[in-house]
Amino acid sequence: MLKLLHLFFAFGIVIPVLLISVFVAIIPVAILRLFKAERAADRWARINGTMIAAIAVWTLNVQMHVDGLENIPKEGTPLCFVANHQSLLDIPAVVSGLRIWAGFITKKELKKVPLLHFWIESINCVYIDRRSPRSSIEAIIKGVDNIRKGIPMFIFPEGTRSKTGELGEFKAGSLKLATRAKALIVPIAISGTRKSFEDKKGLGRVHVRISVCEPIPTAGLTEEEIKELPAKVFGAIEAQYRRLVKTAV
Repeated sequence: MLKLLHLFFAFGIVIPVLLISVFVAIIPVAILRLFKAERAADRWARINGTMIAAIAVWTLNVQMHVDGLENIPKEGTPLCFVANHQSLLDIPAVVSGLRIWAGFITKKELKKVPLLHFWIESINCVYIDRRSPRSSIEAIIKGVDNIRKGIPMFIFPEGTRSKTGELGEFKAGSLKLATRAKALIVPIAISGTRKSFEDKKGLGRVHVRISVCEPIPTAGLTEEEIKELPAKVFGAIEAQYRRLVKTAV
C-alpha cells in the first residue's frame, strides 16, 4: 500500500512536469531546429531533460552515489555508452547522476506512451523493433550516423530489463553501433534502480549506485578483437557491478 501511495505521488508530480515541458522545452526545441539552430536546441533540451530526470529521481526518494566521472571523455569525442539494464529508472538515473546527454536506443513500443514519446523523438533517440532484424540494422545505421555527427549514443546490450538483478547476456551484435562508428565505448554499471521502482517497498530512501568504467577504444580493432569485445565490455561492467552490490550490503 505504501509503495502504491509513493508511486502515485511520484507520477502526480512527474506527469504534470512532462506536460509542461511540451510547451517549455519540446516546442521551443522544435522551433530552434526548424531554424537550423541545432546547438541551441540541444542545449535547451539538455537543460530541461536533465532537470526532469532529477525530479523523477527525487520523487522516488533516491540517493545517488556516483564514481568514475573522470572516465567520461570530453564532449565531441565519438562515444557509445554501454550499461546493464535493471529498471525503467535507469535512464533518469544516468542522465541526472552522470549529467550526460545522449540518444538512447529504445524499443518502438514507447512511441505509444503519451508525453514521453515527445522527448524520445526530440533528443536523437533511435527506435528499434526487437523482433525485426531489419529494424535492428536500421537502428545501427541511424545510431552510427548520430555518433559521426557528434551525438553520443547509449545502449543496453542485454536488450531488456533484468528481473533478477543479475546481469543478462549481451545480445549478439549489440556493439556494432560502436565498432562501425569507431567510437569509444564507455561501460557503465548500475545498481539499485530496480529497488527504487519495480521492486520498491515502502517509503524509505533507496540508494542507487552508478560506476563509470575506463573507456574502451574500438578504432583499429582486428576482426578477432571485435569478436572478443562483447566479453571485454561485459567483464568491465560485471566487475564494477559486483563491487557496487557489495558496497550496498
